[in-house]
Amino acid sequence: MANALFLALALFAQDGQASQSPNAPPTDEYGYVAWCYGALGGYANLYDRVMPEVTRIEKAFPGPDGVAASLKTYPEMREQAQKDLKVFASAITAAEKASPRPISEYGGAQVKRGQSVWQGADTVDKARLAQMWMSWSPPGDCEKRARALETRSTILGKALNYNNAAAASKSAPPAEASNPAFNATPATEPAAPVSEPTPAPPAPAPTPVAQPEPAKTAPVKTVKAETKPTAAKPLPKAPAAKLPPIGGNEVIVDPVNPIPCAGSLVPAKRGGRDVLICKAD
Repeated sequence: MANALFLALALFAQDGQASQSPNAPPTDEYGYVAWCYGALGGYANLYDRVMPEVTRIEKAFPGPDGVAASLKTYPEMREQAQKDLKVFASAITAAEKASPRPISEYGGAQVKRGQSVWQGADTVDKARLAQMWMSWSPPGDCEKRARALETRSTILGKALNYNNAAAASKSAPPAEASNPAFNATPATEPAAPVSEPTPAPPAPAPTPVAQPEPAKTAPVKTVKAETKPTAAKPLPKAPAAKLPPIGGNEVIVDPVNPIPCAGSLVPAKRGGRDVLICKAD
């Protein structure tokens, strides 16, 4: 019974039983990619364990291209699995950074759910485990949905950062409030008066002495210094123009050069490109 259940779980992606399996991937994009990461990671972790039996099976039942050609595909499959795992991990990280609420706990649960596809590996016969491992592959849209998730998360992350920066600039206190000079507490007691010193008697006036006649000097010619032309100041950059509305009264904002938005920026796709929609709060 356990072997039959494990076989159904391991092969559900090929025989159309995914919707009936308790370990089937969730429907949301983030959870789906996390599930793919767990299932593919369990597959890659079994490589060293199953390869001796896989080699025996390939030699006992050689394919049309020979044993060497068949065995060559398995290292290539492992290498591809490692590349796909990096793509999944990058998408998961981008989604968690862009999410306004914590979702990593939910993602970790979906990773474990994907790994549970291989939960019967310790109890099933090694020959059957090798056969199921040889015929298993993750759902074909895992990589596509992972790349789409990362793209949308990156755009959403830029929009959130832009909105947060705009809100912070509006709520920043004036410079006077943060200046220590305006927050100084006056002294509670006045300073003691300082006694003025007694003035000394005036000194006798000196006897005038005849001064010699100053020598005549030639007038000094003033030379005007050459003035260097000042460099022209660069003209201020023109403000970024808003993108024209696409399909109705939507205000489209370029994510590469965003403009101030009176509401919130929401990621979207218009005209075949990734844009931000300015919506009122």
